[in-house]
Amino acid sequence: MLSRCMLRTVGMPLHTRVISRVALTPMSKSLPKLLTGRYYSTGKDADKKKSEKPQSILTEDILAKAGFEDIDPKKQEGQQEQPETETETGSEEDASERSSRRSRRRAQTSKDIKRERAANLFYLLTFGTSVVGVGYLSRNWDNEQEQKALEATNIDNGYTPQLMYDRLSARLSSLFTFFSEPAFEQLLPPPAPEAYRRPLTLVLTLDDLLVHSSWDTKHGWRTAKRPGLDYFLGYLSQYYEIVIFGSNYQVYSDKTVNKLDPYHAFISYALYKEACRYKDGKNIKDLSLLNRDLGKTVMVEVDPNCASLQPENSIVLNPWDGQADDYLVKLIPFLEYLATQPVKDVRPILNSFKDRSNIIEEFEEREKLLRQRWAEDNKNLLKNVGKPNAGTFLAQLFGVPSFNKEPKMPLDIIREHGQFQYQQMIKHLNENIQKFLEDDKKFTEQFGKTSINKLLTEERPSPEKIAQMQAEFKQKQEQEEAAAAAAAGSK
Repeated sequence: MLSRCMLRTVGMPLHTRVISRVALTPMSKSLPKLLTGRYYSTGKDADKKKSEKPQSILTEDILAKAGFEDIDPKKQEGQQEQPETETETGSEEDASERSSRRSRRRAQTSKDIKRERAANLFYLLTFGTSVVGVGYLSRNWDNEQEQKALEATNIDNGYTPQLMYDRLSARLSSLFTFFSEPAFEQLLPPPAPEAYRRPLTLVLTLDDLLVHSSWDTKHGWRTAKRPGLDYFLGYLSQYYEIVIFGSNYQVYSDKTVNKLDPYHAFISYALYKEACRYKDGKNIKDLSLLNRDLGKTVMVEVDPNCASLQPENSIVLNPWDGQADDYLVKLIPFLEYLATQPVKDVRPILNSFKDRSNIIEEFEEREKLLRQRWAEDNKNLLKNVGKPNAGTFLAQLFGVPSFNKEPKMPLDIIREHGQFQYQQMIKHLNENIQKFLEDDKKFTEQFGKTSINKLLTEERPSPEKIAQMQAEFKQKQEQEEAAAAAAAGSK
């Protein structure tokens, strides 16, 4: 309107222009209000702008060029065809748009397609190989030797589902024997020659028989030694080759065994869980791997599972709970009797006991019956005990002990001899403790110089070689003692 008025005044006389300017003065005063009113929206425009939400700069064209596409494009097309006049469902549409944007994925390339084909081919080959392998492992036995080697003599040939599954499981389990079998087929070196070896081999478990470990919040882990253990090991070491066969790993039990026999005088060897055979979730101690005659091997155990392979050689006792008792001392008479009898096989004797967990009580009853029978067989000797005769008269005359005493039972004589030998052994040990420690130190140093490869690859010494080495060592000791005695006599 202002521009039109200005055009009209052009070409008018001066007084007319003045009049026009005067007439336009009120309009010019209201002009700023009209101009400024165009920069503000009405109430409807404000509501419309509030309803409009910011648009993303990533348009469909840009995303398509970047290689992205919608997973469900039909859903988006349906959303675009909906009328914009529906204001009530606007929030739901916005939510669906956001979820569709999040569900965008990268478009498949030629490399992705090749990878999927290779993966599908690999899965197919794996499945086919598995089917062929299962069929091969479930086949009939090749021969009887394979059946015996896998300890599957109770599984027959045939193609029933159960027999095929049994053969499959037997062959599969044999593939993992490396982890369930001991490291060596012979856990102990060859025994000494007959003249140097002890009559029997005694295998003792460690935990809950000789020691007991417990834990509490005040002291933590504590290990208790069973009462009479030192006497038990020392006394029986003159009859048995004592082998400790623990149920825990060597890293936990080795220090305990060394404290039980610090001078290595009673315990011949020590084995641990690494030497056990693992089968059906159980740790089994296989005595056939000890390289010893099973007819002369006795095992004292507290876990029946550990003795499941050779139950005829085992004495399974109740576990020790850590309370003070004298059970080990009471067990000595039976083990001493077993070792001092001229038997070639201990298994029939052990099988003659009804309940081996109470073998001490049953042996005491047998000993009473044996004493009664011996007394009946020697009635005449017992009647003449204490009566005067020529022998007692001469003994009193010359001041010598009388021979007219109550005769002793052979079992008592054996025990007296065992007590005497034990006392002499402990005396000799106490007198030569320092020497034993020095010899053990030298042996440790010499063993440290020997490489592990040499120990594993070289053959073990034969019993004859061991006997020769022992004889040479004994001869060397006698020469040293003779030289020391000669030097002392010259002084």
